[in-house]
Amino acid sequence: MSSIQNENYTINKIKPCKSTTNRILILLLVGGFMSMLNETALNIAFPHIMGQFNISAGTVQWLTTVYVYVSGIVFLISAFLIERFSTRKLFTASMGFLIAGTIVACFSTNFPILFVGRVIQAIGTGILVPLIFNTVLILIPPEKRGATMGMVTLVVMFAPTIAPVLMGFLMGYMDWHWFFVMVLVFFVAIAIAGIAFLKNVTEVGHPKLDLLSVILAAIGFGGVVISLSGMGENGLSPNVSIPLIVGMVSLILFAIRQLTMKEPMLDLRTFKYPSFTIGIVITMVNVMVIFAMVVILPIYLQSALGVTSFIASLILLPGSILNSILSLVSGRIYDGHGPKIVISSGLAIMCISMVMLSFLSVSTLLMVIVLILVCFFIGTSLVMAPNQTHTLGTLPPKYYASGSAIMTALQQMGGAIGSALFVSFMSFGQNSYLQNLTNPTAAQQVQALVSGVDFAYLIAAVVLGVVFILSLFLKRENPA
Repeated sequence: MSSIQNENYTINKIKPCKSTTNRILILLLVGGFMSMLNETALNIAFPHIMGQFNISAGTVQWLTTVYVYVSGIVFLISAFLIERFSTRKLFTASMGFLIAGTIVACFSTNFPILFVGRVIQAIGTGILVPLIFNTVLILIPPEKRGATMGMVTLVVMFAPTIAPVLMGFLMGYMDWHWFFVMVLVFFVAIAIAGIAFLKNVTEVGHPKLDLLSVILAAIGFGGVVISLSGMGENGLSPNVSIPLIVGMVSLILFAIRQLTMKEPMLDLRTFKYPSFTIGIVITMVNVMVIFAMVVILPIYLQSALGVTSFIASLILLPGSILNSILSLVSGRIYDGHGPKIVISSGLAIMCISMVMLSFLSVSTLLMVIVLILVCFFIGTSLVMAPNQTHTLGTLPPKYYASGSAIMTALQQMGGAIGSALFVSFMSFGQNSYLQNLTNPTAAQQVQALVSGVDFAYLIAAVVLGVVFILSLFLKRENPA
């Protein structure tokens, strides 16, 4: 038995034999893969859900937004959970939430029930994903850890990639509810396997959780996400401004509390390192734009171009697969040439791709969209892994735990904010087009949607341009 120590707590490690280790890792990876399928699978079904439940795009995007938001909040307390509860208990709890949430989603007959199911699922994912990474750090020796972490990252990234394709294929033959039936079967099997042979790899302790910090963070990010999601349809009405003010005040109070506590939940002094701060901004914007892509584009493809769910998912597939593969290569480019070349190049490619997507029309060829998406995902692959490596690598070791928690949590929040914000931009552009039309025809309604999509992607291009300029200040640094 050995131990991992940081500034806040100690985790005792129990190392099982090699065969047991392999079984544990395979079980966790399969569970993580299935949980991450849920994150993006519904995106391809959004047009159908909008029609079935008679809801708007601003409402339906909450099915993705709430998933990444809730899992992000759970990420914030993952260090506490991992030390407080055994591996078996956390895994069982995560499977319990995933199974319960999936059952609710299976039998959802309206939007509120489906929404509740997504919240319950997200809690399970928020417990399971950090548990996977922590278990790898415990069970795998440092000299073999890189390859294993690469495999974990590939699995976690490939699941959201293949999920829309799988959902699109299923919807060619049956209702979208059946996706949750399929996932439920796997979750039950994984839970049974976990009960049968999963071993504890940590000894529990008795850490303290600052509940007030968790509440302030939840209210803060929740207020911001709620306000941004309604901005496109409600402008700066009280329904938008009040949640924004409450959210910002809560986040300020959260930051003050972390900076004045003896043992903060998150040590925000990491932000005194410029490269870390720039890296966090790049991470959030990168994820925001990715979610803007995967939420808005299926709506455009199915509602404006009239393609089927399966064809829409296939259009996303080549770029997504390429992104997963190139993410393994981009790290080597970073090692050889430093952060500026690889990260700045990736952001430039993403920005140009977004500019091209801002010129979509009702007659855009599908092959053109595929080629643009391939370029876009090449850019994201050059940004994601190198930026994460560089951002954490600029910190002194004593800040690794807080830096990692901040990055993973804000990465999830970036997804929630991106879904809400850019769908609001799409709604704003759509409403602006329709405001001077008395009785718009069906063709004009479609053109309004395209106008909204173009506006959202134009804003994304501008934001990426600003972040590209920031990336030019990155340089290879040795932590103090």
